[in-house]
Parts: sequence; C-alpha cells; structure tokens
Amino acid sequence: MKKYLVILLAVGLFGTAINAQIEFPRVSPNAAVSQTVGYTNITVTYCRPSVHERTIWGALVPYGQVWRTGANEATTIQFTTDVVVSGNKVPAGRYSLFTIPTKEEWTIILNKTDKQWGAYNYKQEDDILRFTVKPSEASFNEQLMFSFSNVSNSSAVLVLNWELLQVSFAIESDAAGQAYIKIKESIAAKPDRWQNYTDGASFAYDNNVFLDEALQWADKAISFGPNYVPYFVKGKILFKQNKFKDALIALDKCRETGRTDKNWNSFVSQVDLLEKQIKSKMN
Repeated sequence: MKKYLVILLAVGLFGTAINAQIEFPRVSPNAAVSQTVGYTNITVTYCRPSVHERTIWGALVPYGQVWRTGANEATTIQFTTDVVVSGNKVPAGRYSLFTIPTKEEWTIILNKTDKQWGAYNYKQEDDILRFTVKPSEASFNEQLMFSFSNVSNSSAVLVLNWELLQVSFAIESDAAGQAYIKIKESIAAKPDRWQNYTDGASFAYDNNVFLDEALQWADKAISFGPNYVPYFVKGKILFKQNKFKDALIALDKCRETGRTDKNWNSFVSQVDLLEKQIKSKMN
C-alpha cells in the first residue's frame, strides 16, 4: 500500500511540474516615465513593443482602429492635479491612453477605465476626452518610447516615438494658481511672519502673475519694521509694472535700510543691477 502511495505522490508532483508556467522576461518590457510640472506629477505607464523588421503603421498597428498605444496592458496616464490636455480640462486621475492612428492624423483618447488588457474591452462611452494630432517623421526607434519635452513649471509636451514616427501633445498645469493658494494659506497660518509676504511677492514677480496683490504683500512685509529685502522686492514689482520712478524710490529705501545690516555688502550688487536696468528704461 505504501508503495502505491509513493508512486501516486510522485506522479502528482511530476504533473504539477509539467503544468507549472515558467516566467520569462516580457518580449515587450514594462516601462514608465514621469515628469513634474509645477505641483503636478504626470506618469505614463506602458509596455514597449519592438519593430523587429516588421511594417508597423497600417499593418501591425492597423489604421482606423483603437490601439492600446503599446503592448500587453493598455497604456495609462496619471495626473496628480487637474490639468489641461491639448486645451481641454481633465480632472486629476489615472486614465487609459488609447489612440486611433491613421496616415494623416491620430485621435488621442483618454478613457476612465484605467485597468484593462489591450483594447479588447474598450468602450467609447467611457471616454473623457478625444482630440486629434498630426504625426510627424522622426529618427528611428526600435522600441516604442514615451518622453517629455519643452518642460516648464506650467507645461510639458508628451511625445510618443516608434519606428520612424512621432506624435505629441501638450499638457498644462495651473502652477501659478496652485502657488497662489499656498501663499494665501501660508499668510493665513502665520500672518505676523514678514517672510511669507515677501516670498509670495517674489514668486509673483518671477512668474509675472497677480502683481497688484504682490505689491500689497511687499508693503505688508515692509510694515513689520526695518528690513531691506521687502523694499527690493517692491522695487522689482514696480519695475515690471513700468512704474520706474516709484521703483527707484523703493530702491532708495532699500539702500537706506540695508546699509547698517551685516549682510548688506553681499546683497548690494543686486540692488545696483536693478537700478541700472530701471534707469536704462527711463532714457
């Protein structure tokens, strides 16, 4: 009896070994690319098919049909804040990124069902956005690749390259609007901290946004007592608003306040440069 039990056990183990699947590296490997735009993180997750000397467009990837924009699982794109995609508002979230390629133009699709295999269960009624872009010629890429170009604090361009073709579209983030909220929250949390007002005013100057309110912030920082930095920031804002005489008055106050400060010698070159720039505009 024991002999038969041993034989049955051995046969069972052998059958299990035969049926066990061996996990090999994917032919189209997993990939992901991320980019921060202002306060927004953008992440594209996809699989990278290869050309393998095949005809891609209009053959392996048929024209006029919904494509997963990669291999294996459908490609996804995730935004951590609300964004504007090719001029269209898109809420924060994770979406499938489908496309419909044709020779003359591509339809880009964001679909709210973010976990699906290929495009087999794709439903147009789940689309949140469709728009078209023109493909262009590009240098050869053996494997499909996503990347970002023209990155700034407020926008980036998502680029798809495969074989000898490239398509791209713009993604915008309201970094200035989000920063404004953070500035106001910071001021509300610590209304007696002059640096919060100055930091907010400096951001406004650097990004050329909400300058009138930024001028009020600079004046509020000045009201806390003798400090040359708020006067300098006020001078910069007035200069950007083309109020040159008022800007020079603010710089005079900056020099008057700063001369007795121990850090003035390392700062005065910035004041001299700004003064030179203002006077050049007045001539």
